[in-house]
Amino acid sequence: MRRAALFLILTVFTQVGGGLYLLYQPIRWPISQRVPGKWRSRGYRLIAFATVYTIGSLLLVPPLARLNGRVPLPVFSEAALKPANYFFVIANRHYVKPALLKATLDVANQMDTSVTLFYLDANFPFFDGFPLLPHRSHDDGGKLDLAFIYEKPATGQLLSGSPSWLGYGYLEAPKAGEHDQPANCEGRGYWQYSLLSRLVPQDKNLDFSASLNQQLLLRLARHPAIGKIFLEPHLKTRLGLEGQKKVRFHGCAAVRHDDHIHIQL
Repeated sequence: MRRAALFLILTVFTQVGGGLYLLYQPIRWPISQRVPGKWRSRGYRLIAFATVYTIGSLLLVPPLARLNGRVPLPVFSEAALKPANYFFVIANRHYVKPALLKATLDVANQMDTSVTLFYLDANFPFFDGFPLLPHRSHDDGGKLDLAFIYEKPATGQLLSGSPSWLGYGYLEAPKAGEHDQPANCEGRGYWQYSLLSRLVPQDKNLDFSASLNQQLLLRLARHPAIGKIFLEPHLKTRLGLEGQKKVRFHGCAAVRHDDHIHIQL
């Protein structure tokens, strides 16, 4: 029962983890039999599984994903595009179609050299329609979330990564006089709309870079390969993007998008 639960959890959150867990089983059994001591045996088994998972993720998954029409986003090879959190890479949630990789790199390289774009969830490596929970989409290789660009107020230095430990949930909320779509959605009973913000400290010792985020969103909207961009309505207005038809509201059934930028082909 415990192994079945582990298989399910690994499959749900990493897609390939369940399969790699099955590949690990022929190694697990002799360790259980030959290594004395419960905790020592568990330690060896954990190391063995981590080794199988790492080797599989690095050497087996990428070439098979390419056969499925998906490629991994850069981890260390690009200065202009990096993961905001290595969980997205470890969990194999950083795969996209080649056209989306090219479009994102095009935009990243058009930004000032001091700017690095940080990505959040993308897609799993295999199978259209396989859900990337908790997202309602991100199931076909054509979606990607990007972190907003923040500055440290004391120095003006750009933040490296995301201000949230989750990557999500740190809000650039509506100001007085701006349209409050989150309140509208929650008032209509969509309880999940702001859920992540309750899990993430809202430390406001950072400045949302209006100029750089506007520049980024305009470049994304003008790229011919990008089909849609999801953003909260108050940020679309604040950043002067009313004329950009690709920038749109995503609906109350999702979660709020004033903590990240969603792009798709």
